[in-house]
Amino acid sequence: MAVPATDTSPRSSAGSTNGGPVGRERERRGAVEAARVLEAELAARISGEVRFDAVSRMLYATDASNYQIEPVGVVIPKTAEDVLAAIDLASSHGVPILPRGGGSSLAGQSVGAALVIDFSKYLNRVLDIDAEARAVTVEPGINLDLLNRQLKASGLMFGPDPSSGNRATIGGVVGNNSAGAHSILYGMTADHVRSVRLALAQGGTVDLAATTPADMARRAGQTDALGRLSGSLLAYRERHRDLIERDFPPHWRRATGYSLDEFTKPDEAFNPAKLVVSSEGTLGSILRVTVGLVPVPKQTALVLLQFDELVASMEATPAILECEPSAIELMDRMLIGLTRSAPGYAKQISYIEGDPAAVLAVEFYGADDRELASKCDDLMRHLAKRGVRLMAEPRRVLDAREQADVWSVRKAGLGLLMSVKGDAKPVPVIEDVSVPVEHLADYVRAVEAMVARQGTTAAYYAHASAGCLHIRPLLNLKDIAGVSAMREMAHEAAELAHRFGGVMSGEHGDGLQRSELNEKIFGPELYGAMRDFKAIFDPRGLMNPGKVVDGPPMGENLRFGPTYAPIAIKTQLDFSAEGGFLAAIEMCNGAAVCRKLKAGTMCPSYMATKDERDTTRARANALRNALAGNVLSPADFTSKATYDVLDLCLSCKACKTECPSSVDMAKIKTEFLAHYQAEHGVSLRTRAMSGIHAASKLASFAPGLANMGMTSPVGRKMMASLGIDEHRSMS
Repeated sequence: MAVPATDTSPRSSAGSTNGGPVGRERERRGAVEAARVLEAELAARISGEVRFDAVSRMLYATDASNYQIEPVGVVIPKTAEDVLAAIDLASSHGVPILPRGGGSSLAGQSVGAALVIDFSKYLNRVLDIDAEARAVTVEPGINLDLLNRQLKASGLMFGPDPSSGNRATIGGVVGNNSAGAHSILYGMTADHVRSVRLALAQGGTVDLAATTPADMARRAGQTDALGRLSGSLLAYRERHRDLIERDFPPHWRRATGYSLDEFTKPDEAFNPAKLVVSSEGTLGSILRVTVGLVPVPKQTALVLLQFDELVASMEATPAILECEPSAIELMDRMLIGLTRSAPGYAKQISYIEGDPAAVLAVEFYGADDRELASKCDDLMRHLAKRGVRLMAEPRRVLDAREQADVWSVRKAGLGLLMSVKGDAKPVPVIEDVSVPVEHLADYVRAVEAMVARQGTTAAYYAHASAGCLHIRPLLNLKDIAGVSAMREMAHEAAELAHRFGGVMSGEHGDGLQRSELNEKIFGPELYGAMRDFKAIFDPRGLMNPGKVVDGPPMGENLRFGPTYAPIAIKTQLDFSAEGGFLAAIEMCNGAAVCRKLKAGTMCPSYMATKDERDTTRARANALRNALAGNVLSPADFTSKATYDVLDLCLSCKACKTECPSSVDMAKIKTEFLAHYQAEHGVSLRTRAMSGIHAASKLASFAPGLANMGMTSPVGRKMMASLGIDEHRSMS
């Protein structure tokens, strides 16, 4: 019994094999009934949470990308056994399976018409730290920043440091082959993965680790899942190794396509676990992973270099690399300007004076102040010798807190850029092309010309040291012309990447955004080999289909597409500064900064529950989808289900300052409550709480009597009826 995958995105609707309204309605009812059966079977078999309601499906229909696809349902497993049971049941019904972590994917890897398995809430433990071997074994749902916090006492850390590390999970980091700012020192995630336990859609688990073809040949005689897989991988290696050596892109900073280059390594260096890296959940579901660690740097220093031309900063990058920095990060004029207007970030960028076209933040590691000072001096002398022209005196940033401010702004780049007002946003499409750094300036010139031909502008930021710039053109994807421009720019960027010896993705992956380009990038023969490779692990194509290979056109399944037509409502509050109530909601781009756990205040409810439903992102998604009639309907705007999503918002306004896009959920919730209460009335709890000051003043005349009344059984029962937890002290 298969559950038909229904795509409820703005640009597409479910197809029908029967034809006509009657056939489509019959198919819809069949899908609903099949989903109910799967839901019941899951609920009976797993200890974790099973959510098939419309609101839950809506909350998992998006990530940080341009895309939206309604899943079949959601499972939040508590144990590895739950994961295996969910995969087994979904597979038995022919339902696709989508492993998901923090949902911070920028290319749509974590959305799909599938059973979503959310690892982040429960399967997030550190299982073993081996400081001597510099290795850690973890469950896939652990937050990367939290992992490094737990490693700090050992003086070690995980080397790759994606900007999304405060909400990304290690499972997603492995699936994407994430890198971050320090890849010139630490490489990519693939360079650190040592072993993986993988659950397969066809049943069973396999433990993958360093081995030799001879060992694999001996294992291939076994009849278990690992034996079958070993035999298939050996045969694949024999059949395709020459092709891979000949045609696979040689550029080191690569997160596009499968990691087939592992098959070209010498026998003694072969590690099948690395084949899982960059696979985006399309081969199996990671249950645990062991990764290598690196020492925490003793001290760091930053030197900020300001340029009056963007290309000039790129031309200077190879010369800076000759001084062996640990990182070179780019921030352009657009990012600087938006940072200056963001309440929570403006003070953090006071170190930049004037109006530079580009700023390079050059970082050095050192054992002490003397070594760092020497490296900074060497950089200044070297740049002068090479004739690098700056628009202002370089600024050294030695104070740890000031350095943290610089990194905070740089890592918030995505959200800050998405705070641009209006329908044209800096969208991800060519934002992850990576080229050899010696070609970086020429590549940027070519992109500037391409952007100008499209009649728009773009933001440029991120990893200059690795030749991986996050370039985001401003496009309105609600307009057909904007979608066409996105496709044209993607295909032209693919040609530019090939011309300059690079790849389309240096860390963000393929997902729904770039998978359609892979046949063009790798060529038909190597692309066919990638299809064959996926079939070894996933012969029925159930694991996160449509990613890496056989992806849909990038213009489909858009969150905001040409048919996006939300209803307008008359508001009680003034949202003119935001561009309207809906525009205020749409400021949430899904980057999931509200899922951070140990920094700042946003979002206190998520920090308490670790549940996607209690994020600022979820609240924005619920309201937007109701108004737009996607997954939900306009009638759901004032429904109890929507109210429940917003209920734990404390209106603390932390999102107004800590969200890089300055989403003001407190104001949005106030407007929502006005509409909700107009339809449903004001609850007793709300009325009671609105009179809390008057009640407190009255109680102050007889505090002992008031405390006695509130702590009595009758008082406790009254408090419970108002939704006050019984454990709260009332005296």
